[in-house]
Amino acid sequence: MKAILVGVVAAVAGVAVGWSLTQREFAREALPVDLERVGPAAPRAAAPVGPKITVVNGERHDFGTMDRGSHGRHAFLIRNDGDAPLTLATGQPSCGVCIKVFRATKERLEPGEKAEVIIEWDVVTSETEFEQSGPVNTNDPARPTVTLYISGRVIDTVRAERPDLHFHDLSTNEAATASLNLYAFRDPDLQVHKYELNNPALSKFVEVSFTPLQPADLAREPAAKGGLKMTVQIKPGLPLGDFNEPLVLHTNQSRETPLTVRLIGNVASDVLVMGPGVVRERLLVNLGTFPHKEGKKQTIYVLVKGPYRDQTTVQLAGVEPATDDFRVTLGEPLHDTPKTVRYPLTIEIPPGAPPVSRLDAVKIHLATTHPDVKELTLRVRYVAKE
Repeated sequence: MKAILVGVVAAVAGVAVGWSLTQREFAREALPVDLERVGPAAPRAAAPVGPKITVVNGERHDFGTMDRGSHGRHAFLIRNDGDAPLTLATGQPSCGVCIKVFRATKERLEPGEKAEVIIEWDVVTSETEFEQSGPVNTNDPARPTVTLYISGRVIDTVRAERPDLHFHDLSTNEAATASLNLYAFRDPDLQVHKYELNNPALSKFVEVSFTPLQPADLAREPAAKGGLKMTVQIKPGLPLGDFNEPLVLHTNQSRETPLTVRLIGNVASDVLVMGPGVVRERLLVNLGTFPHKEGKKQTIYVLVKGPYRDQTTVQLAGVEPATDDFRVTLGEPLHDTPKTVRYPLTIEIPPGAPPVSRLDAVKIHLATTHPDVKELTLRVRYVAKE
């Protein structure tokens, strides 16, 4: 046992002495180091980017408010942030009517170079908001198409309460008037500098006047700040026929886009015929087709208007051809409307009348005491079938 203990101690002492001698032998030696493997990595070559489009001032532009009918313009600034030439080609915009210009100032941009894409349009929408767009086609592999947008809200600087004034069945011997309201939405001080009618034959018979709107009229359009009442008078003397002409108003608030109100109407004879089946312009009454056993009875009206209406009388002068199977009765004048006197004219084909085709028309002759319309001839067509 003692011998074993002595052996262990001797072994431990030998290891310690060996470690000490090894340390002394290699204390001044430097071990080799592979610097390439432990040092910083060598820089790699940057991968090519190619063309790269950037819209510097944003791909959407909000104009806020714009006046209806005005003209707008905006320039989108384009930059090539790539390392190869960038090509630009504008496509078809969303509105082919209102967008007047959509183009790039350059079609090829070198790296770092800038250009503009110009868009111009007319605010012709009837809506209160608008948004339009246009595509730009590029050779940027990440963005082959970039869509540019413009948007905003539309207001009417000046607006008429309706787009037209109507004058129906005017008398050539009597004046007529009609009016509408003009509203201003930016400035309460609305003034009309001048008005124009392109038709000289009509313009000499038209007189237009303007007065400030009363509070009750202005309250009908809560967003309006001011306005005018426009009154149009048609003077006597216009020839018979229809008219449909624009009245152009130049105001202090719509210099670039004048306001237009159409004058629509017709001048008719002071003696005319109205009612079911009446083709007034041709003085024709169409009773249609009906069974002869049932017959037909229809009342139309001879109207007398104008300044001579109360002095004019209408009489039945005859029927051609005269037959018992076609009866006409002219009633007493009716004064139930303020500017018109009406004579009921009843046409009757009695039940059981023979079948007949009157496409060549029966004629009804009327005589009047009107100074301009002495007589009137109506034609009546009908078919009494089996």
